[in-house]
Parts: sequence; structure tokens; C-alpha cells
Amino acid sequence: MNRTKILLRFSAIYAVIGIFIGSHMAGAGSYLFRAIHAHILLVGWLSLFAFAAFYALFSIPKTSRLANYHVWTALIGSFGLTFGMWMHYFQPAWAPETFSLIFYIVGGSILMASFMLFAVMTFVFGPKITDKE
Repeated sequence: MNRTKILLRFSAIYAVIGIFIGSHMAGAGSYLFRAIHAHILLVGWLSLFAFAAFYALFSIPKTSRLANYHVWTALIGSFGLTFGMWMHYFQPAWAPETFSLIFYIVGGSILMASFMLFAVMTFVFGPKITDKE
């Protein structure tokens, strides 16, 4: 699995979605989607892009299960948090309120696990993280 490419592509998708929502809010003159817009751009675009840059810059072994867990929790958590937030705020008819809330909480928890895994990785792979001369 090419971690950098996967994270970068999902980051680009989140950027397009976030910009579309932002332009919709500006055109409509309504800030109804502001929290979702902000989280899509910060969690989806910026965080996934930063993680992609991390994997591109530093030599994290391709066989690292810790890194693979990190990538998958980042992808699943960013989707779970942002889509769960949308469901929680807008309560679509097809999703019961309890389901929306649980989806939102579980997505956020998975994303939190991703950030914790990233923090652990910076210590586990510390010797591989060096400044370029």
C-alpha cells in the first residue's frame, strides 16, 4: 500500500468537498454548514495532507503495521467524524437520531485513535526522523 498516495488523494477529495461547501455558503449567504465545512477542511484536507507529507519525507518501513493502522484509522475516522457530524446536525430521514449520534462519536473516537497512533509513531520511528542536511 502506498500510504502517501492514498492519504494525498483522499486529502484532495476532502479539499474539493470543503471548497464546494464553502462556496455554497458564500453564495447562499448562510453559515449553516460552517462546522462541517471547517472539519472537512481541517480533519479531511489538512490532517490527511500532513500525514501524507510525513510518509513522503521520512523513511517509515512499508511493512510497519503501526503505520498501516495509522493510515486506516485516519481515513475511517475523518470520514466518520465529518459524515457523522453532518448526520447529527441535519438529521436525515433515513438515519435515526441515535444512529447519527453513535456514528459521529465512533468516527471521532477512531480519528482520535489515529492521532494517538501518529504520536506513538513519532517516538517509535524517532531515529528515522531527521533533518535533511
